[in-house]
Formats: sequence, structure tokens, C-alpha cells
Amino acid sequence: MIARTPHADLLKGIAVLLMVQVHILELFATNEIYSSHLGKILLFMGAAPVAPVFTIILGYFIISTGKSKTELITRGVKLIGLGMLLNIALNLNLIISAVRGKYQIDLLPFIFGFDILQFAGASSIIIALFKNILQKYILVLIGCIIGAAILGHGLLHFISQTIFLKYLLSIVYGSCEWSYFPIFPWIAYPLTGIAFYKLKEQYGSVLLKVINLKLLLGILLLLFFIFTIKYAVTISSDLLSYYHHGIIFYLWTIVFIAFYSIFIYEVGNKFGDSFIMKYVKWLGENVTVIYVIQWVLIGNIATEIYKTVSQPMHLFYYYLVVIIVSSTCAYLFLKLKAK
Repeated sequence: MIARTPHADLLKGIAVLLMVQVHILELFATNEIYSSHLGKILLFMGAAPVAPVFTIILGYFIISTGKSKTELITRGVKLIGLGMLLNIALNLNLIISAVRGKYQIDLLPFIFGFDILQFAGASSIIIALFKNILQKYILVLIGCIIGAAILGHGLLHFISQTIFLKYLLSIVYGSCEWSYFPIFPWIAYPLTGIAFYKLKEQYGSVLLKVINLKLLLGILLLLFFIFTIKYAVTISSDLLSYYHHGIIFYLWTIVFIAFYSIFIYEVGNKFGDSFIMKYVKWLGENVTVIYVIQWVLIGNIATEIYKTVSQPMHLFYYYLVVIIVSSTCAYLFLKLKAK
């Protein structure tokens, strides 16, 4: 979970690959596949190893780079703006179809959905405003993490019936279905990234010794999965529960990522020079570009084939196409940008 390092890029690159498959499953697969054992496993794979990993690294990056308050706020505003533009781009086919009368739907939830780019931007702004306090007082930081994890689920009972407040509160704690990554509970993860940075500063040598206890960590990971995997799959495969989870799932996710990141660290050390590993790291380095492109592809295709793909192998073909096209477009875009 180290920002701007091969390890962090590898974690983010794997998260990209898992993210694409879960987006395809959500929008392309029939309900029979989606609710099957396979669907639940794929949803689980697209949960803890994806958004929590992205956002923990985000928090670590915010602190470790030493960017100023102005830089962080500016970056946050840009991410929110990009997220709103992406909402329009990925739903462009749907918007055009609705305007032409093909679909009778309310477009506002699609345009104002609060997804991970908007959340990343909001987190950057919030952390920038309280950066000095969060860095200086570890107890305040821990209290904010616990509070955010608890409030994310607890506040769901307070749902406004006013349209304006519904959209506003969907940013804060997700009272509506178009709130995918509300500030509560999700800001607990970038704050955890800050906490990890502080721990690494003070106890870095101890952490390295722990990583070297491979056999012990492997046994602990196996036991952890045996006793908790059913709970984790249950939450991960229910998107409402996942997006608006409470402190128990947050704690499970942190323990999982601790083991998972050590495992990926070892994989990177052994196979980091292979072509596949270099490609996955490249995905991680350019995660924002890949994220935007894959959503534009998946979102506009979904308007035509929404929840109609009934064969798992066909979903896999779509997955390969989206990965290849997204990677190619991102590569060409970065080349043009460099020139």
C-alpha cells in the first residue's frame, strides 16, 4: 500500500482488472448469472481488492508527497469535475435515447451519480483542509476513521424526502441508489492510508520483519478466510450493503488488505520483471485514464444490452475486448499527451 512505487502500481493495476469485470457483470449479465454463485464470487473479487485499495493508496499518496493545501484542493476540484463529465460520457447513449423518447426515465441519477472519482476529489479537499490536524494528532485520526466507518451505515435511517437534500445527502452518506461512494463510510479508507503512512514512518523496520514471516502469515490468512469468507461474500455481493457498509466490514477489509498487500508484494518481488507484471503495473500507473475509458465503453454498450448476456463465456469475451480497447486507447492518448 505504498503510493508511487511498483508495489502500489501493482496493487492498483490488479484492482483495475478486477474493477472492469465487476462493471461488466453488473451491467451486462442477466440476473441469473448475477445472483449465482459465480456472480457472488466475481462481486467479491471486485469489492475489497478494488475501491478500498484505490482509496487507501490515495490517502497515503496525499500525505507522502507533501503537496500543499492549494494543490490538493485544486486536484480535488478537477477530479470532481472529471467525474461529472464522465457521468455524462458513459451515459451518453442512454441520454440520447431518452431524449428521443426511447426510454422514459429520470436522467438526473445518472448525471449526478457520486462515484469514485467524485469521492476521490472530495476526499482530497477534506483531507487538505484538515491535513495538519490529521498528521499531528493520531488519536484524532483514529477517531475520524472509526466515526466515518460507523456513520456510513448508521445515517442511512435518516433519509430526506426533499429532492435537493436527497442529492446533497447522497454525497455525504448515500441515502439514494445513485450514491456509490459517499463520504461516509468511504473516507475511512484514505484516512487509513494516512495512518499507514504514519505507522510506516515510526515502525517501518518492524513491518518489514512481519512481512518476512511468510509461513505464519500464510496460516493466519487461511484461518481468516475460513472463518470470515461467508460474511465478506454476503456483503460484497449486495451492492447496497457494500456501498453503505458499517464498521464491521471496514475492519474485515483492512485485515484482508493487510494480508493481501503482503501477498502481492511477494508476487511482485518474484515476477515483477515479467511482461504481464509490467503491463499490470502500467495499468496501475495510469489508473485514472483507464478508469475513464473503460466506463465510457461499458456504459454506452450497456444501454443496448443491459442485463441480457446469459453466457459466462460471452461476458469473458466482452471483458477481453474492454481491456484491450481501453489499454490501446489509453496508450495512444498518453503518447499524444507526451508529444
